[in-house]
Amino acid sequence: MLHLVGTYARMEGLSPARWPNATLPLAVAITETGYGYRGTGTEFWPRLSRDLGVVISGADRLAVRALFERLSQRLGTPQPHRSDWARNYSNIAWPIRNALAPLEIHRPLAAALGKVAQMGGPGLDDDEFYRRLVGIAGGLWSGRLSDWLEDRTLAIALGRSLLTGEESAARLESGALARIGRDIRMDAECRQVLRQARRVLRNPSRKSAAIPPRATWLASVSASSRTGVDGRGVPVLDGLWLQGPKSDEAVAANQSALLTIAGQAQSRVFLRDFLQGAILALPDIGRAFEPALIHLSGRSDSAEDLLAALTPALPSVFRWAETGGLLAALGRNDVVHPGELVLQILQDRPDGPARPAGAQVLDCPNGILAWVAEASTCRIALTEAGVRLADSHLAEFACAGRIVRDGTRLMPPADTPLFLRAMCEGLQVSLGKPGATAASVGTVMALGDVAMLPASDGAIALHLQAGGQVSGLAETWEIAPYSDPSAAPRAFACDARPAQPSLADLRSGALVLSFASPVALGPVILQIGLSRNGAALARQDFALPGLPARLTFTAPELEELRAAAYQAAAYEEAWWTLTVTVPGLGEFTFPLPRRPQELDRVPGQIAWRADNAEDGGEDTAGVRAIIGPGLGARALAPLLSQDGANHPEAVDDIRLYLPDVPGLAALRAGLIEGKALLFGQSAQPAPLALARSVAPIGDKHGLATLCEALVAWKSAEASSFLVDARRTEIVRFLENSLLVALCGQDWLTAEAQDRRRPDSLARQMAEGAVSEGLALGPEFPQITPEDQPHLIDALTQRFANALASVNLSDRAPGPALTEDEAALLDAAVDAAYADLSASLELRGEPVLEESDAYSPADRWQRLSDRSWTQQAQSPFRHLILPESRWESLQATTYARLSDDDLVSLLTRCHMDISRTAGVDWVGPQVLRSGLLLWLAPTQLLETEAWRDHLARLLSDRHTARAIRYVALRLGRAERAAADRMMTHV
Repeated sequence: MLHLVGTYARMEGLSPARWPNATLPLAVAITETGYGYRGTGTEFWPRLSRDLGVVISGADRLAVRALFERLSQRLGTPQPHRSDWARNYSNIAWPIRNALAPLEIHRPLAAALGKVAQMGGPGLDDDEFYRRLVGIAGGLWSGRLSDWLEDRTLAIALGRSLLTGEESAARLESGALARIGRDIRMDAECRQVLRQARRVLRNPSRKSAAIPPRATWLASVSASSRTGVDGRGVPVLDGLWLQGPKSDEAVAANQSALLTIAGQAQSRVFLRDFLQGAILALPDIGRAFEPALIHLSGRSDSAEDLLAALTPALPSVFRWAETGGLLAALGRNDVVHPGELVLQILQDRPDGPARPAGAQVLDCPNGILAWVAEASTCRIALTEAGVRLADSHLAEFACAGRIVRDGTRLMPPADTPLFLRAMCEGLQVSLGKPGATAASVGTVMALGDVAMLPASDGAIALHLQAGGQVSGLAETWEIAPYSDPSAAPRAFACDARPAQPSLADLRSGALVLSFASPVALGPVILQIGLSRNGAALARQDFALPGLPARLTFTAPELEELRAAAYQAAAYEEAWWTLTVTVPGLGEFTFPLPRRPQELDRVPGQIAWRADNAEDGGEDTAGVRAIIGPGLGARALAPLLSQDGANHPEAVDDIRLYLPDVPGLAALRAGLIEGKALLFGQSAQPAPLALARSVAPIGDKHGLATLCEALVAWKSAEASSFLVDARRTEIVRFLENSLLVALCGQDWLTAEAQDRRRPDSLARQMAEGAVSEGLALGPEFPQITPEDQPHLIDALTQRFANALASVNLSDRAPGPALTEDEAALLDAAVDAAYADLSASLELRGEPVLEESDAYSPADRWQRLSDRSWTQQAQSPFRHLILPESRWESLQATTYARLSDDDLVSLLTRCHMDISRTAGVDWVGPQVLRSGLLLWLAPTQLLETEAWRDHLARLLSDRHTARAIRYVALRLGRAERAAADRMMTHV
């Protein structure tokens, strides 16, 4: 239905008048987007635009509101509650209200239900159950949950269903309740809270114990006899101490139990003393960074809960004192001032943060680093610990475009979402007109919360009032959007990556064409032709399932075009042209020079010609100078050097020659020659010694060296497929080296694990069906082991169709499969055997007997649940932090996102925009450069500040990992699109 609604919406728009007798399907499709809403800052309208495949204008937003208002009058559908949020977001409030329980309230609802369970839970009558739920929501400071709880019937029905699974007497569709409950339980945080709540319900006689605050760290510092350059003693980090929380709350645990540090039995104290502020020493500082830090004698559920509450975060930043002694750790809501010194302690790891400029290093035990630095140089560590700089703004701003700043006046691009992140606790945000008094408080944000400001055609005033320990601070910003006419959407567009492709890009498959059109409906026919010297060499017609779409030339269907590009001999002079025609929409022509600049290779020689017309007057005009080779490299030593290609050991493998000209022109004009050997037949290059810097340090290579070598190898001209295959291995080696430097060895290992995983739920089920006897065995047609991979391929395609037809691809573990759904999977097995039999017949082999598959629904159920769980266990999950960023990136569909969309996505879910007040640290331009490193490294080197951008990414490993993950997902989406591309007959 969503596909049909989107198709009609692209033709007719979203005005209710254009949907006679069909407004309900449109409302259902929009409500589905409202259900996926995750709170302010998660962009409802761009997601609706992506779901329906239409461009949402300002008039369309009003049309959506009018649609739901009319349905409310005619059918009695819900209306938004009267709240500040609904008044500020009056358009999107309608579809989100009709979604019953959008994703944004799942976590606060689970937290509230957990507290209700401790108070008696289901044993309460409906009135008391609802009253306590509302009271707890107010204590959680969750305005949106309080707003949602105004629907008393829904709150009671869903709340009781989640706690006990009991059927509700309310008139709510059971399937909808089941789906909401399933989605809540799929969230790890919600699942843990509800699991604890059910544990409390199973033990009603057990009283809920008070939970004490966390313990805090103290750092012991003294001065050594060794003096520094200033004549003073060098500080020494002697150890760490763990101080109890000084809690008067009674806890449900043996007060005489001994609390000890893991692995250090001599460090122990009675629990009752620790809860009164006693101190535990950690002679081995490294223990502070290990899991299960503290132990309690005796094992019980209450002891486990108590230990979880007492265990502090990892030691990080401490308030510095020149006299040394015991230094207190800085934590949430603490404030430091400009010029104040802080002590930072961390593990000595290769992927650790860089030392701030001007920092004083302390003497530390092995494996530990500590330094004293000015607070403003440790912004990341302070922010992660919840510490606020006294002179920093109350909020930070970012968007996908460039923000022009003039004092307290911000000028973001019009029609581009502007985000703010709260930099203090209890930030009160309100909007008004410039020069007018502040309006009523629109929302209250916690430290680190992100919100999206509503779009406005004119200037608005943003009033910020701090809460918490800095409640006296206030700021007013003027937001004045500016228009960018060049950003207006075009009726049809075809863009290439790289922007100026070369023949080498086509041959290697690096060329990617992107098509976009708001008016194209259904499959689109592409006519792709390649010509040499004006004469057509090859042409292929394809059908894409719809626009926007990407076409990557690594697709197997384009093998004929790539092979035609190799028909020219190395000595032949030729000019090449790629033509892409979309009947009825446009024709696009891309010249394909051998090189993307004015350097041509001399036929039959390792030399190049360049036009010297710019160098002199009439006597030299038109003279083309001969340029010999300069830098080079060989396969087993792929970094560029003066004697790289002429090394004595390079004779048995391919060699890279670059022209002797400066800059990027040389890197893009390389030539690869020699005997092509694959890594399976020869040794791989030795691991590179890398420095965590852009420039080389000593005998260690910097990132700039690797990037230049990567561009040279990727851009070089290769004369055959064998050379291309060898070159591909070298490029992979260089990319892996870059990955280790930017993302760490753990990430490289995760990528290797991910490549071994099935790339879809259908593939996971196909492999499971074969291994578990649901699609292979004595009762099925007998096939040879060599044909099993072909059977799995056929099963994958058939399962994909079956899953899509009944929406099983979105099914989480839990709901039982119906007999009809199980029969559909059995039919997919039969169809897969028929496909395999047809392919065997084409090869002249005996056909297979007819399959008659039947497996009980519970077996398919177990396979579906297990496959779904395995697909959800991505090896990247715990390597991309924070969790909210992972969830946003993992849940995104990349098939139709442009490069600008990818930058916007990374900006929204990260927003690490302030190491120095008023200066972006990792902003959109840095994120774009990080993407170019993996998508188009040649374009990265064309960026003026690419070295600075890489240096910033070196200091933010989690952002570098997020960028790499987006590039991987985009590549997977492009390959999937290529697999779906149909040859048009």
